[in-house]
Amino acid sequence: MASNQRTPEQIRADIAASRHAMTVGIEGLISEVHPIAIKNRAEEEVKKTVKDTKQMIFDTVSDVRGYFVDEGGPRWNNIGTVALIAAGVAASVGAVSGVAALVRKAGK
Repeated sequence: MASNQRTPEQIRADIAASRHAMTVGIEGLISEVHPIAIKNRAEEEVKKTVKDTKQMIFDTVSDVRGYFVDEGGPRWNNIGTVALIAAGVAASVGAVSGVAALVRKAGK
């Protein structure tokens, strides 16, 4: 027998190994495309997105709170600045509304 010839046992072992590899590959493919597996992956992605968004909101609230309150108490300079801005916006909206009413009245 030449050294490059395989025995029937070696051929059977190769066939069994190939069959096993193909079975594992097919089972893996089925588990990837199975509707339940797809649904489970989608659910996990949504849960992760919700968790990340929730954490981002908590971080933002904490940052905003830190702008107005620190370990020394309220930061009145920042609170006053925001209050003045809000009053300015309200006054501007009122003025624009009044001017618009006058223009409408003059147009009649």
